[in-house]
Amino acid sequence: MNEEWINSFLAPAKLVWEKELGQPLELAGAQMVSNQYTTDDITAIIGVSGRLQGNVLYGFSEETAKSIITVMLGEDSDQISNEMGLSAIGEIANVITGNAATKLAELGYNCNISPPVVIEPVGTKFTTVGSSQMLVSFASSLGSLTVRISLYEKRD
Repeated sequence: MNEEWINSFLAPAKLVWEKELGQPLELAGAQMVSNQYTTDDITAIIGVSGRLQGNVLYGFSEETAKSIITVMLGEDSDQISNEMGLSAIGEIANVITGNAATKLAELGYNCNISPPVVIEPVGTKFTTVGSSQMLVSFASSLGSLTVRISLYEKRD
């Protein structure tokens, strides 16, 4: 997987987290992992199409998701499963990926993103096709964020 593609997600993740949630987000690590993934407590998936194809999966613990929902909705939330809460989680993933798509386009990799799909039951197994995944981990006072980037270049 191309380093430019991965780097296109790092700055947007930090920027969006800090802008939307008011807390710093620090890179904790990155590593190549297999193309199989078992979902976190809450997982938001965004599809990528165009010159680059694949998926980006955002993983949140239940506590991190509750913290995000509380900040974004402006009220304490013990409920993740309601529509507004899940929408807030999906929106964070959507905005990060949208900013990354802009960076990728600046590098000549025009691509489109799909609306987020939020998977709630922990333990759902996903297999991405086309490439392995780059797992990028972030840490924040609100909790951790994992981003699994699985992209490949479309060959004409």
